[in-house]
Amino acid sequence: MKAIRPPALKKGDTIGIMAPSSRANREKIMAGAETLKKAGYGIYIHPQTWKEDRSSAGTARQKAAALHDLFKNKKVKAIICARAGNLSGTMLPHLDYGLIKRNPKIIMGYSDVTALLNALHEETGLVTFHGPVIQKLAGKKADGKQIRQWLDLLAGEKTEIPASSIKIIRPGLAKGRMVGGNLSLVCSLMGTRWQPDFSGKILFLEDCDDELSRYDRMLRQLANAGAFNQAAGVLFGSFTDSKDTGALSYGFTLEEIIRGTAGNGRTPVIMNAPFGHGKDLYTFPVGGMARIEAKNGKKPSLIIERACAERC
Repeated sequence: MKAIRPPALKKGDTIGIMAPSSRANREKIMAGAETLKKAGYGIYIHPQTWKEDRSSAGTARQKAAALHDLFKNKKVKAIICARAGNLSGTMLPHLDYGLIKRNPKIIMGYSDVTALLNALHEETGLVTFHGPVIQKLAGKKADGKQIRQWLDLLAGEKTEIPASSIKIIRPGLAKGRMVGGNLSLVCSLMGTRWQPDFSGKILFLEDCDDELSRYDRMLRQLANAGAFNQAAGVLFGSFTDSKDTGALSYGFTLEEIIRGTAGNGRTPVIMNAPFGHGKDLYTFPVGGMARIEAKNGKKPSLIIERACAERC
C-alpha cells in the first residue's frame, strides 16, 4: 500500500487531544497542553479525554467516536494522544478507516498507542508518529531538543537522531519505511489484520518494566514469525526497569537476548537508540522513511526523512 504523508504542522495550527488508552490525569494534560501553547499552537481537548470506564478513558466506541470527530474536524491539523497505559487496541474494530484515509492528518503517541499507530498505517497507508503523549510534555520546555526534533519532523523537515548512545549489534546499511513501537503491543498485533508488514522495513522496538524472560519470549515470537529476517534493519530503544525476579534467575542479559533473536540475520541491528520509556523519546514516523548507517569503527547515524507533505 502506498504511504500517505499527512499535511505538515504549522505554527498557529490547532492540535486536537483525545485519550485512546487509560483515563487521563487532568492536571498533567493541562500542563502538557500549556507546553504546546508556549510553542505556538492552538489546543482543542475533545470531551472524551475526561471519560472514565474503570481504568479506561471511556468505552472503545466512545474512543473511536472521538478519534473520528478529530479526523473530521477541519480546524484540527494534528492529533496528539493524551496518555498511554492500556486498551487502545479495543478501538481497532470500531474505527472507520475509510473516513480516516479521506481526512489524513498527523496522529502521535507511544507505548500502548503503538497498536493504534500501526493499525492505522496498515489499514490506510497513513504515516503516523511514535512520539510523546500530552502527559509526557507536562513541565517540559517548549524549546527542548526532543520537542524541537518532533516539531521539525511534523513540520515536514528531515531530522537526525543523536547516535552517541547507540551500540552496534550487527553492522550494515539500511533504508526503508519504519514500523514498530512498544514490543508487547507489536506482538499483540501478530496474527491480526493489523499485523505490521515487516518486509523491507526498519523495525524499531522498546519496552519497559517487564521480565527479561518475557522480552526473550516476545522477541522469539517475532523471530519465528520472520520479522527480523524480513526487515531491512532493526532498532532497539530503551528497555527501562527490566527485571529478572523469577524463582530461578533467567540469567541472560538484554544484549544477549537481542543477539540471540534479532542479531542472527543479515540486516543491521543496533541497540540503545534514544527512544522509549526512559529519558529519551525522539519521534519516529510509522510508515515514514529512515536510513541507518552502522559501520564498525565509525559513528553510527540514523536519519529520518521528510514524513509530512507540504501544505499550500
